[in-house]
Amino acid sequence: TAGTIAMPAGMCVQTVDFTHSTAVATNSTSFVDSGLSGVITPKFSNSKIYVNCYQHFRLSGDHDHGVAFKIIRTVGGSDTTVYTPATNYEYYLYDSTANTTEDVRLDRFPIFVVDTPSTTSACTYKVQYQSMRTDNNNLASMQHDSNFSMGFLMEIKQ
Repeated sequence: TAGTIAMPAGMCVQTVDFTHSTAVATNSTSFVDSGLSGVITPKFSNSKIYVNCYQHFRLSGDHDHGVAFKIIRTVGGSDTTVYTPATNYEYYLYDSTANTTEDVRLDRFPIFVVDTPSTTSACTYKVQYQSMRTDNNNLASMQHDSNFSMGFLMEIKQ
């Protein structure tokens, strides 16, 4: 139990890893779930949680396109955004031709954030994504062809 663990500050208390390979192809300029999520139950209420995600995606389209990601923490049914992108095109595909030739990019986007949930209740961290645009045959999909997205959570003692 938390009351019997003697650890110095900065030590890793626990890690949780997670993967997801089910394709998601919702093309939306609003944030939607990518399917990648992990759950950790902190041992200490003042711990920091290091959230590391590597989101697989495929971008395609006939003109400039981008995708953005955010991370949501859910505790007891209550959502809190812990990472929000500065733009709706964190990853950007530039195509200056504006023609009908399709460009395609497949990649894994790394996301890292430090969170202090201030709880010893189960914390679910999930990745959401949004397309920069949906015109010009542009499409953003996650875990394309069942490629893996992955992540890990680390509880760090304070």
